[in-house]
Amino acid sequence: MKLLSKTSLLIITASIFIFWIGNIVFFFVAKEMIGSHINTELMTQMTSVISQLENSDTDPARLSLSDEISIKEVDESLVMIPAFSDTVLYSPSQEKYIPHRALSFTHKFANSNQQIIIYKSLLSSDKLIERISLSSIILVISFIFMIFVLNRYIFSNVWSSFTTSLRKAEEYDIKNLDPLSLPDSEIDEFDNLNRVLLDMVERLQSDYQNLKDLTANTSHEIQTPLAIIKGKAELLMQSENMSEEEMNIVNSIITTTGRLSKLNQSLLLIAKIENHQFEERESIDLKKTLEGTLDNMDLLLNVGDFTVKTRFDNCLISINPALLDILVSNLLKNAVSHGTRGSELDVILRNSVMTVSNYGNPLPFPDDQLFRRFIKDSAKQGGSGIGLEIVRKICNYYNLKVDHTYLGGIHSFIVDFSNIIE
Repeated sequence: MKLLSKTSLLIITASIFIFWIGNIVFFFVAKEMIGSHINTELMTQMTSVISQLENSDTDPARLSLSDEISIKEVDESLVMIPAFSDTVLYSPSQEKYIPHRALSFTHKFANSNQQIIIYKSLLSSDKLIERISLSSIILVISFIFMIFVLNRYIFSNVWSSFTTSLRKAEEYDIKNLDPLSLPDSEIDEFDNLNRVLLDMVERLQSDYQNLKDLTANTSHEIQTPLAIIKGKAELLMQSENMSEEEMNIVNSIITTTGRLSKLNQSLLLIAKIENHQFEERESIDLKKTLEGTLDNMDLLLNVGDFTVKTRFDNCLISINPALLDILVSNLLKNAVSHGTRGSELDVILRNSVMTVSNYGNPLPFPDDQLFRRFIKDSAKQGGSGIGLEIVRKICNYYNLKVDHTYLGGIHSFIVDFSNIIE
């Protein structure tokens, strides 16, 4: 949820709650005030009625004052202090019962004790309370709507510099050497945030460039002495005065140097992938890439006596060609290296999903460690244990789903290219 929507929702919710409580309190206060006013009117009317009755020679029970005044003679012993009550009376004119407020009391006149009940209709007061309540509800709704509109308008202007800074920060590419430009703001907190962002981006840019240079320089500096060692060792191999044991030692040096050189290149490749140095993309036919890679591995497949079965659909994807070659080669080489000699190797491309399957023994380590760096079968000689790590890095780089299954003695590596299909 956006910040503006969140604040608007909180303000509206709080306003509704406050006004709801306020309306309830207002309703009861208004009702109490109106009731108190009616009681006062009844008491005033009681004084007036008593005065009229005392000044009249007519029997009070026969005196006609009003339809809302009831007078009847009662026993002398009955004494009623003035008391208020609520009741309903039938109205012939409106043909319904109307709520009334009643004041009952007794008063002794010259020759009799009279019970007097004065009634006052509550219909007008109830309608008044209803109108007040309805007006309050309309006022609350209008007020909340006004708050919502003003809140969105004011907050949109107040937060405009923040949203602009956020958008520019999201669009900024650290590989771009141009500095990040953020707008000035009249709000101190946003200005402080912009300064922190600019300082952070500057440090990140410097660290990125330093890491990039370090990776390239380290790789170059390591490759040079490795090439010299390998060249010198190959010259020693040509010497006629070397014993068989010395030849084996030199051969081991050449092999180890070659593996170290490949490991260095693989680590450099991972660093480049993590630094997003493969931005270039091309439209590539995955089917042709698979066919070409298998042709290049023909000798290796023949040495292992593998039978290759392929089923390829046409699949056009947008990807860096170098990374695609590495991805496909590493998966196929892994299948050949760990597959059972003389067995079948299946390579399937269907519905933009590539599956490479080979027969082999179960993994000697947990399946979730398969794509980790330097995790490999210790029983297998050679290999750096980094090939599948490179596969995972490439898949993560393009948001491709990569998975491994082992069922019935068959290892299957599955890569879904649907995210980059054209």
